[in-house]
Amino acid sequence: MCIPYTQAQVLTLDEAINRALQTDAWMKASAFNESSQRSLGDAAGRLPDPRFNMALANMPTDTLDFNQEAMTQLVFGVSQMFPRGDTLALNATRFEQQADMQPLLRAERRARVRMQVSQLWLDAWRAQKSLALIEDNRVLFDQLVDVATSSYVAALGRTRQQDLIRAQLELTQLDERISRLRQQRDMATSRLSEWFMAADSASDTLVLPDSVMLPDAAVEIPITGGGEVRENRATAFVAHPTIQLIDRQIELSHTDVELARQRYKPEWGLSASYGYRGEDAMGNDRADLMTVGVTLDMPIFSTDKQDSQVAAARSKVEAVRTERLLKLREMVAAYDNARVAYQSAEDRIALYRDHLLAQSHEAAEAALNAYTSDDGNFAEVVRARINELNNRLALIELTAEQQKQITQINYLLTRIDSEAQ
Repeated sequence: MCIPYTQAQVLTLDEAINRALQTDAWMKASAFNESSQRSLGDAAGRLPDPRFNMALANMPTDTLDFNQEAMTQLVFGVSQMFPRGDTLALNATRFEQQADMQPLLRAERRARVRMQVSQLWLDAWRAQKSLALIEDNRVLFDQLVDVATSSYVAALGRTRQQDLIRAQLELTQLDERISRLRQQRDMATSRLSEWFMAADSASDTLVLPDSVMLPDAAVEIPITGGGEVRENRATAFVAHPTIQLIDRQIELSHTDVELARQRYKPEWGLSASYGYRGEDAMGNDRADLMTVGVTLDMPIFSTDKQDSQVAAARSKVEAVRTERLLKLREMVAAYDNARVAYQSAEDRIALYRDHLLAQSHEAAEAALNAYTSDDGNFAEVVRARINELNNRLALIELTAEQQKQITQINYLLTRIDSEAQ
């Protein structure tokens, strides 16, 4: 049983991912499905049950005397069918192949859960970090409004009524942004909580830290975006659980082709019966009768039906191969998009950290110094502070977006040999 988070605890990204994986009921369902397929495979590889029959044959209807007619007999019979060719072994193999897909499905599920939970967690972190920043800056704007109000009341001439109204408007807009960010945080936290939902923790409150452990921004990505041959780049994704799953589907389709070919072969049936007869009119025992038979089901006059079934199975193989090619192209394109978005976010983050944040802070300080020295206006002070705040919020947004792209890239570069099945 998972221990619910309380308000005194902090939910880090690693904890969120681990808990989501531990409480994912889909994993248990997949394990049950695998066990079911293996049991079905064991049953499918065995001969059908023999059939037993008993009959009272040729009983005279006028007297219902068992001994009256020589043809009257009590018959006991048994029959056994033998499926065509290697049908039994192929049916068992088919179920085993379906069971072997479940570990791949679980590996893909784990990778997808990591990506989705990480992105939800980053949404909640972004909203909370932005909310904390605005709430901290609201105190500064309160101080600016107090300064403007004092200046206006004292009629010092530095503050006009419109400046005071503008400052109060900015405060109101900050309150609106705070309300909106709280809603975003609560919605993101609620969506994140769905991954941890349990009967004993439905009302838990998740608390995200103010300073958090983000995914490693310096993650090593083995494929570069430019200058690579497309075919070579595609090979980086062949070990992904999704592609491995399609490869198993191709193997399954080949098994279906072999199953279809078995229809050209005969289906055999053996039967045996023993007929017990009564006594004759002289009281002598009549000889009992035994019957042995063979049945044979096979195409003789035409194989059109079997030909069509084999052709359909072969077409299915080609369809799955085409699906594999399309999925590889889709993954390459998704990787390219994620790399471009990641690099763009990285460049913009560097611009904000190296230039924009420092410049906007200097501009805000300069505007405030000019205003306090009677060499500037209050509106410029407010605009500079708002611009500085917006730049800091933009950096938070870019940081979260960059980490989201990393989670997307890591999902696409998941390898089945690195996933515990």
